[in-house]
Amino acid sequence: MAQVVNPIYDTVFKYLMQDEKVAKVLIGNILKTKVVSIQMNNNEYSAMLPDGKKIFKLDFSATILDKSGKHQLVHIEVQKALEEGEIMRFRSYLGAIYMDQTKKYQESIKNPKTNEETIVEHPLPIHSIYILGHELGDGLDKSVMHGENIFRDEEGNIIQIPANNDYINGLTHTITFVIAPLTKKNVKTHLDRLLTIFSDTAPNSQFIELDEYYDDSDDYRTIMRVLQKASADKQLRGDLDLEQYAWNNQIKMERRISEMGIKLSQMDEQLSQKLAQLSQKEALLTQQEAQLTQKDAQLSQQEAQLTQKDAQLSQQEAQLSQQEVQLSQQKAQLTAAIKALSTTNSVAQIAQIMNISQQQVEEILKS
Repeated sequence: MAQVVNPIYDTVFKYLMQDEKVAKVLIGNILKTKVVSIQMNNNEYSAMLPDGKKIFKLDFSATILDKSGKHQLVHIEVQKALEEGEIMRFRSYLGAIYMDQTKKYQESIKNPKTNEETIVEHPLPIHSIYILGHELGDGLDKSVMHGENIFRDEEGNIIQIPANNDYINGLTHTITFVIAPLTKKNVKTHLDRLLTIFSDTAPNSQFIELDEYYDDSDDYRTIMRVLQKASADKQLRGDLDLEQYAWNNQIKMERRISEMGIKLSQMDEQLSQKLAQLSQKEALLTQQEAQLTQKDAQLSQQEAQLTQKDAQLSQQEAQLSQQEVQLSQQKAQLTAAIKALSTTNSVAQIAQIMNISQQQVEEILKS
């Protein structure tokens, strides 16, 4: 067993892929083709995102053998991510490649009749390789999955697209997923054995142990030689320490953010409870105010009724006073008439004339 640096780290992975032989071996086996030549472009991208996810991207220009055995210039994009959730970022990288006007090659075509040469531009075919440190879900238990441009007619028959058809091949691309955690679970092929070097996805394992004779092919020995060379490189090991330091700090920060989020969530819950209590108290006060308003209305109604009764009593008193006045006037008139009649008539005659009793006449005359 040999102890070597872990190629799941960006620093090691880049060191590994910068070696032309290793790049040919890995990419050629993953794409199931022969890589004639390959060159890494100077547009790598590495980032630790705010949510703790770590991604890495390398671009290559390569010449491969197509299905017919002819040389074909292609663009190869290798992206690596250890955690889920980077689909939109992967799409943005892919979109940038489609928009890149430099991803093309020129071909000189001679007119057989005139011997004139015409320069024709072709879009570079795109091959995307995603090395993932996580599984893709239920039912997807293969360590390597290839997606190709497959077209069918209305009957479902596969239509073979010629390799030189720029229109269709320029608007589509092939894609390969390498599921690193599964590379050791079902090792059957030569490619499976090569990809086991990515199986240890733990971010705290700078070194891993690999069997130097796990695969006796030249491809495996080529990768092992470069990994052993990388393990002895002081500059690389220093960069690896810095990468892990940044990674660990990011993980710590992510944990702190998570803990702060939990505390904030608890505070939000407490605040929500207090707000609910306040709302309950406000509802109770509103209910009490409504009851007081109702009582005030009842009192106002009772006061109005009392006022109306007072007015009725006053009216009755006025009527009684008026009746008393009338009675007094009638009594005075009666008295005056009786006294006037008494000068010439007897009590009996007066009683008969006035239609009252003799006793009443006598009482009036006495008064």
